[in-house]
Amino acid sequence: MKKKWFSLLLSTVCAAGLVTPWNTHLPTAEASSSSNWVPIWSDDFNGPNGSGVDTSKWNLETGNNNGWGNNELEYYTNRTNNSYMENGNLVIQALKENYQGSQYTSARLTTANKFNVKYGKIDIRAKVPYGKGIWPAAWMLGSDIGSNPWPASGEIDVMEYIGPPAPNTVYGTIHGPGYSGDKGLSAGYTIGEPFSNAFHSYTVEWEPGVIRWYVDGKLYHTRTPADVGDNTWAYDKPFFLLLNLAVGGNWPGYPDASTAFPQKLLVDYVHVFQREGGYNIVALKAGANGKYVTAEDYGRGALIARSDNVSTWERFELVDLGSNRVALRSMINGKYVSADNNGTSPLIANKTSIGTWETFELGTTADGKRTLKSLANNNYVTADNTGSSPLIANRSSVGGAWEAFEVVKQ
Repeated sequence: MKKKWFSLLLSTVCAAGLVTPWNTHLPTAEASSSSNWVPIWSDDFNGPNGSGVDTSKWNLETGNNNGWGNNELEYYTNRTNNSYMENGNLVIQALKENYQGSQYTSARLTTANKFNVKYGKIDIRAKVPYGKGIWPAAWMLGSDIGSNPWPASGEIDVMEYIGPPAPNTVYGTIHGPGYSGDKGLSAGYTIGEPFSNAFHSYTVEWEPGVIRWYVDGKLYHTRTPADVGDNTWAYDKPFFLLLNLAVGGNWPGYPDASTAFPQKLLVDYVHVFQREGGYNIVALKAGANGKYVTAEDYGRGALIARSDNVSTWERFELVDLGSNRVALRSMINGKYVSADNNGTSPLIANKTSIGTWETFELGTTADGKRTLKSLANNNYVTADNTGSSPLIANRSSVGGAWEAFEVVKQ
């Protein structure tokens, strides 16, 4: 949730369930891996009407925790007054009542210590409530928050809604070290009527080097490590899920006479998927000079073999296209490496989808190193001039070390 600081009351999160704003930004990166999404975890909330949440999957946090860093007013409880099943939906209900020193009660569910996931597609279908000072959210926190306090632990907001200030808009955001609170990297998605009028699907596709947000299947926001600059990209580790309905706060404001109670967030389902084939993250070490290929200047510069160490700039996803054909997606900006202009220009990570220029045939040398033959011009990629020149696909044959690369698994 935006504009928040998190209490260290959250216990250190173990990996027991591990399987394995205000800056706008337009979408830039499309699907990375060529493998399918497969389901790994879900809750369809089909329990008997009035029953509580499935505590094998969810925790119910309690308390006000000093307003959760946002000056919120609610006291979260584990009562079925505030969270229960109804007609195939989870209901998170905010009530106006005096309870434990607070004027409002509600519920906050987490999967901490029960389900943690590193990368995946998180798909949530929900109907948000509407009212001044009412703040529903579906989000994720880094599972190391107990030992690595927010914002360093990272946060991915799948959906937030603040009602009257922007009734037709929902928001997707990341928070991390150097870009948190009102400096979170965020975008809104607007439709022609209030989101509270109907159920909508809210989806995040979180993959190595890229996070994408969708509403009803429509992509509206993309972030990559290039967006955080010199700050840490905090999203290459396990996270857990949260669902909550806050009352009041710095961002949405506070209830007034126009705010009706009870307020209900209805959640039809939460589905989590992962790529069937996982991810093949590699670095390329040039035979020409023994240095790693880097997508310099956050991917804006041509690829060149001149790095002694591997960082995000030197990591690529090797996407298997079949028949020994591959594509390379840069981890720094989520874009595909292209042999631009039919291979006449140096290789650069600047394309959002895979075409002929972004496709390479993977070969093997006698000593076990790999070669890349561009389909743009059927020439081999070379680290010219003993690696001192940018990579370019301009060799008709493999002449030696300049065209050979070691593919180093990351």
